[in-house]
Formats: sequence, structure tokens, C-alpha cells
Amino acid sequence: MGMMATFRSIVKRLRGILKPLVISRYLTTKPMTLRFPEESLESVQGYRGRHLLEPEKCIGCGICVSVCPNNAIELVEFMGQRYPQIHLGKCCFCALCAEYCPRNALKMTRLATISIFDRPSAVYGPEELSKLL
Repeated sequence: MGMMATFRSIVKRLRGILKPLVISRYLTTKPMTLRFPEESLESVQGYRGRHLLEPEKCIGCGICVSVCPNNAIELVEFMGQRYPQIHLGKCCFCALCAEYCPRNALKMTRLATISIFDRPSAVYGPEELSKLL
């Protein structure tokens, strides 16, 4: 029994000596985290981010309004024509509006970073939708 206890104490001491060596390995490797917002990962293929409107293609038909399950889209007057206005706080990013648009005027981008400070700035009118940030 004395020899087994001695062996366990030797193993315990070796672990105490080797543990800092294992930890030091991580001091020389690159961290797994990113310095957001300076660095960010590219979104995956097929990710549905913010909408993009091409006003020259839009005919103001309102199909996007009727297919939206969350009632996040309404048509507003802009430069003498009706265009969609999207409330991103209500939007579930299902992409039905882009899928059913007969002229492909609405598209889903892969822009994932959408941050706002108040509720009214979550409403993107035709002018904001036509700009890709």
C-alpha cells in the first residue's frame, strides 16, 4: 500500500509540473474570437439579412405587402410612386416578399449587422432600402 501511495503522489506532482506547460501552449496561438466590429465573419451562403430595393424595377404592385406574414411591409409614396417600406422590428426575414416580387425589385442581402437605438429607426423606407450599407 505504501508503494501505491508513493506512485500516486508522484503522478500528482507531475501533473502540477506539466499543467503550466499545457496552458502556455495557448499563449502562442491566435485567439478564436474576433474584434467586432472591426473584424467579422462572412455570413453563410443563403443567409437572409437586410432587404435591398431596386426602385427602377419596382412597379408598386403590393404583392410584397400581401405575402408578408408579420404585416411588416406597407406601400408609401416616394418620388411620385408607391414603394415598399419595411419595419425590420416586425420582419421575420422569411424572404417571401423577395420570392414573390414579380420584377425581382426586392432582394435579400447577406448583411447581418443591423443595429438600432430606437424603434422608429427600424422602419426602412424606400430610400434606405435602396442603399446597400
